[in-house]
Amino acid sequence: MEGKTICVLGAGNGGSAMAGDMTLAGHQCRLFEFPEFSANIEPIQAQGGIRVTGVARTGFARLELATTDLAEAVEGADLIMATTVALAHERLARELAPHLQDGQVIILWPGSGGTLAFGKVWDELGFDRCALLAEAVTLPYCCRRLEGPGTINIHRVDGPNMLLAALPATDTPAVLEALDGTYAEVVKPGITILEPALYNPNIIVHPVGALLNMGRIEHSKGEFYMYKEGITPSVKKVIYAMDAERSTLFEDLGYEPYSYDQVFSDSFNNITVEEFAITSSKGPFSMQDRYVTEDIPMGATLTASLARKAGVATPTYDSMIHVASVVNGTDYYGTGRNLENLGLDHLAWEQFEMYLLTGQKP
Repeated sequence: MEGKTICVLGAGNGGSAMAGDMTLAGHQCRLFEFPEFSANIEPIQAQGGIRVTGVARTGFARLELATTDLAEAVEGADLIMATTVALAHERLARELAPHLQDGQVIILWPGSGGTLAFGKVWDELGFDRCALLAEAVTLPYCCRRLEGPGTINIHRVDGPNMLLAALPATDTPAVLEALDGTYAEVVKPGITILEPALYNPNIIVHPVGALLNMGRIEHSKGEFYMYKEGITPSVKKVIYAMDAERSTLFEDLGYEPYSYDQVFSDSFNNITVEEFAITSSKGPFSMQDRYVTEDIPMGATLTASLARKAGVATPTYDSMIHVASVVNGTDYYGTGRNLENLGLDHLAWEQFEMYLLTGQKP
């Protein structure tokens, strides 16, 4: 099969793994980083690629391009893979819009409802290109830049049943076809983007594991392994309480709910949380870590917002959002990814579902 031209947005752990592994798989990969984070990409530019170690394809991956020029990165790319934090989705949507061409495919890894944020920005801009937009549950790798930028160690390849869906859902088959030869065997189609958006296990486990271990995290000064020591039986009760609230929401919306354990296994290569812990890395290191500052406003807030719209109680989600807001002095619900901030709160449920399925608003 002829290699694809892949543009990876974000040169952190996930982006480095994706660009490195896909290059070694025979694709032509470009890696983009925002100019203010050029330190992530300068070593890659200097050596011409990324040194990949671990359990995936290994060796030196010579990239087609490593750049802070977004237009140069996306021009003519078959696939555009966004691996940035979810907090950057609105910026990406705005800055990508002038450079996209008909037929290009953009996938958010992970999404956490980022396709809805892209849709809002593109509506504001009057974006009219025929590009495909989708999101997945999480990154297809667990990885760390153990020796800094320009290197990546992949300690697990995720899947094989990670949920992915397009906005609108009618585009999902075309996105899966476009992924042929890359990640088509890693993902499975969701009904709408609500499944990959809300089923990211990190939305639950990260905030709960961080907030309920905040004393230990702050005392340890960097010597904390959340999955090895923080997911105790009592902490698991809170995780499963959030899982039950999410299941109730999906049932109310007419979806068949997946359990937290099932989604974890599907997304992380058929392993349990206990097995996952064995190879997990240190962290988080503070309450300013993305485990709180990203997963609460981008994931937990979106879930709670949808539940409020549906009239479903989510007391555990609400508690985690409140505690995080108190700890960091930030109104995470008010400023986060909720239906009001996405410009969707005025839609009735039937209208909202029609938008998810067809992309059409009344």
